[in-house]
Amino acid sequence: MEKNAEDLAELLFADVVVRKIEIKEISPCTADPERIKFLAQADKPLEDILPILYLAIPNAKYSEKLGALSYMYQQHLITIFANGRISMTYVKDRNEANQLVEEARWLINRAIIYLKTHGKPSPEIVQAKKELTPVKIYEMLPKTNCKMCGEQGCFAFAAKLLNGEKTLQDCPPLDYKEHNKLKFQIEKMLSPIKLK
Repeated sequence: MEKNAEDLAELLFADVVVRKIEIKEISPCTADPERIKFLAQADKPLEDILPILYLAIPNAKYSEKLGALSYMYQQHLITIFANGRISMTYVKDRNEANQLVEEARWLINRAIIYLKTHGKPSPEIVQAKKELTPVKIYEMLPKTNCKMCGEQGCFAFAAKLLNGEKTLQDCPPLDYKEHNKLKFQIEKMLSPIKLK
């Protein structure tokens, strides 16, 4: 979305978007003491947008029972809770923390605007993504086992695609004209909703 269009969208939905996410607690990262992890709090509860984020972020994991959504972004594990709490790990410093919070706010607000303009996603779509497995993705791949993606074969690529370690761009055969439809279908399975 273009910057002016983003500003306009936030203006139109000013009463519902998240205005502020405040960093509440910073501590050393468990995986690397040279880095930090932090907890932040959004100024609104986020329960209604967790299914939307789950459907928009390819490698997201979502638990309705826990009211939490987790995903990897670059090297950071990000967890967003229904109550507006947000945690992030493996952060370099306070500046990177502020940048990540702003990126999360942007993503959350896109999801809020999606909710207000499209409504809640159907439980069937959410369930379909939860049932997505490497086998289902593998069945959609060209199955060339060409190793151009850096993996030993298409099944290994499918597993890494599902957990977010690889992207569809890592599979050159999917860019061939005859596989365009497959690429589109896999993309739709991984991210049924687009927020950008």
